[in-house]
Formats: sequence, C-alpha cells, structure tokens
Amino acid sequence: MTDNLRLTTVKLAAIALFLPWALTAAADDYRVVSLQVLKPAKEPLSFTGRTPAIYAMLYVSETTGEQHTFRNDSLHAVTAAIGVKETLEEFASLAEYDLPVYSFYSFCAGPASCTGTVEAITDNDLIIAVKNVTITPFRRIERRGDNGDGYFNAGSYAAYTATFEVYDTITRSYTHRETLSDTLLWEKNTLNAAQSLTELPSTAEAAQLAAAEAGKLYARRLAPYWLTVQRFFFVPSHRDLQRAAALAENSEWNEAMKIWEQYAGHNNRKTAAQAAFNMALGCEVNGDYELSLEWLQYAEKLYPVKEIAPYRSILQRRLNESARLEKQLQDL
Repeated sequence: MTDNLRLTTVKLAAIALFLPWALTAAADDYRVVSLQVLKPAKEPLSFTGRTPAIYAMLYVSETTGEQHTFRNDSLHAVTAAIGVKETLEEFASLAEYDLPVYSFYSFCAGPASCTGTVEAITDNDLIIAVKNVTITPFRRIERRGDNGDGYFNAGSYAAYTATFEVYDTITRSYTHRETLSDTLLWEKNTLNAAQSLTELPSTAEAAQLAAAEAGKLYARRLAPYWLTVQRFFFVPSHRDLQRAAALAENSEWNEAMKIWEQYAGHNNRKTAAQAAFNMALGCEVNGDYELSLEWLQYAEKLYPVKEIAPYRSILQRRLNESARLEKQLQDL
C-alpha cells in the first residue's frame, strides 16, 4: 500500500449513507471501505531547511463573564495553534522537528509591528501566527412536527473566526495571510430535550472544538493532509469472490486482486465487470491510478456498471493531483 493512502474497512447496511453516487449497487452484495487519502495543499508552504514556530497571539480583553470566557478569550488562539501543530505533524518529517507552540501577548496596533516584535525574540525563521480567534458557541432546541408529540431537535453550535499569517523573517515578508470563518454543529433528535443536551458538547467544549478545527483547517492549506473517503467493491455470489472480499477487508489487497483478476475473464459479463471494477479499487489502494483507469475502461466494455463513471471522475482527479502532491511532499 502506498504512503499516500491509509485504510480501515467496515461493512454497512446502506451504502447510500456514504456514497450517493453508488445507489445502483444496492441490488448487489458489496463491501464499503473507508480510505484515508492524501490530498495536496492549496497554498503549500515549503519547510525545507527552515525552522518554523507557531505563535498564538494573545491580547488583554476588558470583557467579563461568559462573553469573555467564550467569545473573546484570546486563549482560544492557543487551541487553534495546537490544531495547526498536530495537523502538520501528521507527516514524519515535521513530527521529528516537534513544531514549537508559543504564546505571545500583543499590545501593538498593526500586524506588521506585532510580527516584528516576535521576530526580535525568536530564533525561528518562519513564524506561523494565530490571532483574533473569536468563538460564539450556543445551543438551540426546536420542536419538530405539528402534532405535539414532544419530538425535539437539539443542537450545539460554535461559530468561529480566526486569522492566520505566515511571516518569513529572512525575506521580512508575509507569505500567507487568511481569515477563516465557519460554524460547527452537533445535533441530536430525541423525545427528551433535556437528556439530549447532556449528550452534546457544552458551550465550553464546543468553543474548544471550534478553535481546534480552525487550526486544523488552516494547516491543510499549508501542507498535504489526510482526508477520509468511502469506496466500495462488489462481492458476486462466488465462493472465491467471497474469499477475496475477506482478504480485502483484512487489508490483504494484493491477494484479493489475484482472485479478482482471474474472475475479470469470467463468462458471466456482469461478474467479470464487477471483478474488473474491484481491480480498479485495488490499483487505487496501491497508488497506480493510471492502471486503475485502465481496469475501469475494461469493465465498461464488459458490462454497463453505472458506478464506473463517477468512480472514473474520482480517479482522474487523484491522478491529476498526484504530481502536485509529490512535489509538496518533497518540500516538507
């Protein structure tokens, strides 16, 4: 298995929950697999030969009470900074460096002077600054239906806004600057509204989760990141193919592919096409996207499996991303 993919396997009762493009598979036996695929960064940052550090910019707030605790507490910048660190360190080359996270109280008026102050006290030559982290958590309960049956939808929410900057102390310039905003939501449908709230994040927990998510999202702008996706493969009603499915579920993909390759020449064209489709998935797991596309083309000639077209689009996108990803990994 390639370093650009990690795998766990699960069997699900309804593929439609995860793969809306694969609804036509419902009449056939199948297995669903969760893959962690490596995606390229949108604005890659080169760490080669650099000594980066992450700074959480703190400030003195005059607000008090709950508003201070959640909305304006600059300490959420620390949580966001840790989110940046942990996401970047998913790669061994950065984990070995152990990216430092520092807190810095800022009293300056503008971003340039703030970074200049940090520059004067650090030996790091690449500063990732996290600042102005604003979190607004709240809860809401809504009654569903008009018949008064007591059915409720309860939710915990956390809206966040956070600003991130990357400052190069060698060129004395900003290489990245971005403000991210989003809202996280946790929901529970229940007949007991009070009980449902105990199963949802508290406002304090929601605020921390939102701050961490902001940091993780920004880190994915700077470096390749792991994304969990779902795939599936067919399990036609043949003993050998049942055995191949068990092998694949045990991450023994090459052994499963030996069986699928044999059945790709089966006299039942539908069975052969499904085996060829499975071969395409096996090739994706092994990182050979071009061969995967060839197997899909072969399957399409055998039998009109409707899942081929959407899967081809996915593979083509991964193939197009592979060159960018390889370059980015070299720069980490």
